[in-house]
Amino acid sequence: MRWFKYSVFLIGFLLLLALLLPFFIPLSRYIPSLEKLASEKLRQPVSIAELRFSLLPLPSGTVSGLVIGKEYPSKFEAITLRPALGSLLQEVKVLRSVEVTGFQVNSHMLGFVGALAKPGGPQLVQVQRIQLRAMQLDLDGLKWGPLRADIALNERGVQSLEAGSEDGKFKLDIAPGSPTQDLQIHAKNWELPLKPALKFDGLRAQGQLQQNTLNLPQIEGKLYGGTLQGKAAIDWSRGWAVKGDAEMRQVETKEIVALMTRAVGVSGKLNAQGGYSMRAKEPAQLANSLSAQFKFEVKQGVLYGFDLAQAVNVLARSGTRGGQTRFEALTGTLIITGKRYQLRQLTVVSGVLTAHGDVNIAPNKQLSGKINVALKGIAGLVDVPLDVSGTLSDPILLPNRAAFAGAAAGTAILGPGFGTGVGSKAGQMLDKLFK
Repeated sequence: MRWFKYSVFLIGFLLLLALLLPFFIPLSRYIPSLEKLASEKLRQPVSIAELRFSLLPLPSGTVSGLVIGKEYPSKFEAITLRPALGSLLQEVKVLRSVEVTGFQVNSHMLGFVGALAKPGGPQLVQVQRIQLRAMQLDLDGLKWGPLRADIALNERGVQSLEAGSEDGKFKLDIAPGSPTQDLQIHAKNWELPLKPALKFDGLRAQGQLQQNTLNLPQIEGKLYGGTLQGKAAIDWSRGWAVKGDAEMRQVETKEIVALMTRAVGVSGKLNAQGGYSMRAKEPAQLANSLSAQFKFEVKQGVLYGFDLAQAVNVLARSGTRGGQTRFEALTGTLIITGKRYQLRQLTVVSGVLTAHGDVNIAPNKQLSGKINVALKGIAGLVDVPLDVSGTLSDPILLPNRAAFAGAAAGTAILGPGFGTGVGSKAGQMLDKLFK
């Protein structure tokens, strides 16, 4: 019993010593040497606020308050190294894990990460696992986080990679191979970190990752009550380039339009199909270089900000503003070039009303274009050309001069109603003749 008591006391004493010993070792004197070594390797000034060592539960060292760079500093909350004890007496040291917490990834960090990855003689340290926590992505305006990652390594490089958002809404798995790496993406109730910030009820994609390219031949998603299918190819060897195609079915239009502008709205179920491409120096600039063409059809909806029937019936010289047009079908082709939008072969079918035309939206939100509206009335079919002007927030529909002249002449000769309709039709014909 006495031997047992002594053993328990000795074990307790050693555990207490392991807990207290790190507090009595003056590690601060090693900080300048570590800062110098890291600065030479990264070619950037490096500063360390604190250095700690712990024996329990397993030996580990933690660097806190690490800052890399001066003009564009990258800050790390903490980096913890956990060595394999058996390798401490060997030439090549093995780190069981490297845990990095609380840092921001930006374009300047990518530069010194590349410098760190360059071979510089024999590798004296082997890392088996890298864990990243509370990571923020900020690439010149592209903000996303907090993120996490768990990377398993072996002698040949990355063995597996599992990453995603801290809230679990986005998950990425990579199974490295040679020369490509299989990649799978799963997301639920996830918002795209790029504008327009589409929100997916569910998203699934799979593809292949190479050194400077990512190919996603299969993308399936559920959003705004509808579905999305498509593919994408991303290349960042020389800047950033993205291209692909997409098809949407039964998607509620109003919420998607609201992501791009609050000034005007369209409701109804959207079916669309087309292709797109983008190219920019930085990821956050991709949206500004968007080039796309989509054929679309919207069923059973409302066009807010335009009352096509009123614009024809009133023929106001100052134009008509506001109102709404309910329609059975809205079809056309959307062409996007940067921040410039073009609606071509636009057709609106709404009961006794049918409209055809083209509308342009300039980068400053100014509207231009023409819509020919055919409206059945007491005079039969009234067909009036309307000029589109104003802005997205204040659109104006104004009958052109030929329509006014024809309507006035028809009214004077044949009287209101029938004469107005005939005159408007004649005005449209004159408008085409003298163009």
